[in-house]
Amino acid sequence: MLTDTAATGGYDLIVDFGNRRRPSEDDTGNANAATMKKEKQVRFSEDVAVHCFQCPSREEVARRWNSEQDKDVLTRDMIRDVRSIRHVLATTPMEELEKETLYGCVGLECLISSRVMNFLKKRKREHSRSVVDMQAYLGVERLAAYAANRSFESRERAQKLAAGYSEILSPIDGA
Repeated sequence: MLTDTAATGGYDLIVDFGNRRRPSEDDTGNANAATMKKEKQVRFSEDVAVHCFQCPSREEVARRWNSEQDKDVLTRDMIRDVRSIRHVLATTPMEELEKETLYGCVGLECLISSRVMNFLKKRKREHSRSVVDMQAYLGVERLAAYAANRSFESRERAQKLAAGYSEILSPIDGA
């Protein structure tokens, strides 16, 4: 929400602490209770930083941010690149792939298979949801340990990808 610029000395403060509400169980365990409670917000730190800045002009916003047209072009380019990489990987034996082609795959490996992409997207959502849910029950240190434990497989996968890339790819001459 944007605050009154006069109250903030000519600066706009952008903060959105939503007042989302959800049904909660009452003391008897009744999940259909009419009582409502505020949904917990993510809280990984005791410190809060608030940044104030002058509201940019419309021209400045247009210059800084991608337009809807720009976003559409970027999306089409990404889809084209992923399709191209899928085709090359499906039709070319690994030992015949050039290093430049493999460099083009770095960072896109999760997009090459829609099954893998959907699995990873679901896992990220579940991880975030479980950490947010557990913050009501765990202290800061235990919550951090819980989050680290939940993300172990993802960190392990990232390490394996990095090791694989460093093994296969050496710097291209002149790069």
